[in-house]
Amino acid sequence: MSVSVKAQVASRFSRASQVYVQHANVQQQAAEILLKKITQRCNRLLDLGAGPMQHYEALSQRCAQLVALDLSAGMLGQGPEDALKICADMDNLPLADNCVDAIFSNFAIQWSQDHARLFAELKRILRPGGKAYLSIVADGSLCEIQQAWQSVDAHCHVNRFTPFDALLTHADDAGLIIDDAELMCLKETFSTAQAAFKSVKAIGANQLQHEGQRRGLLGKAQYRKLLAGYPLTNGRAQLSYQVALMELTKL
Repeated sequence: MSVSVKAQVASRFSRASQVYVQHANVQQQAAEILLKKITQRCNRLLDLGAGPMQHYEALSQRCAQLVALDLSAGMLGQGPEDALKICADMDNLPLADNCVDAIFSNFAIQWSQDHARLFAELKRILRPGGKAYLSIVADGSLCEIQQAWQSVDAHCHVNRFTPFDALLTHADDAGLIIDDAELMCLKETFSTAQAAFKSVKAIGANQLQHEGQRRGLLGKAQYRKLLAGYPLTNGRAQLSYQVALMELTKL
């Protein structure tokens, strides 16, 4: 992802910041799974890709000091004013070696430009014995969106997310111990295809990381064709996310 695309991603998420939480239902499902895994209180915990800091209270109960880091200043601005916040790129973490006891990252790491480097960075900033609790959108997500677009053109309109096996390899290559890992399909159901598309836009996730996306607005006829091409289940539109859930330890 180029610097310009990352700037676009930050801007899009900033614009979505005020309505993000009310649309981030699948993200909340994943967060609840991760939070249950954090069974011991630690000193310093990093919320990596904190977004609008909707997990601030839950994470604060699990540590003495919570640090929230996100690429979007608009997202961080939704959190408590007195919280410790860092607006930065996760691919260039401005943190010292061995400085955090635990890392929580929910639906964020898929935006990394270099997963191998990022996992190495996670190991670097963790103290020995430190833990990372991650949920990462993986390959195969948003297949319904892609199927709908195929009725309109041949372009790819869904981000090319990293396969689950590749994420495991990056963690292992970084020297992190994989305590637990699974690929889970989390779904959200909408009354119409239009509502499903609006949900993706509302959380800022309609920014593609790759080149070659369609430019310009759809005409009315094409938009109707797009909605008609959306696969329905019992008359309702679903959005499917393939989510890698990982618990890692630095020895």
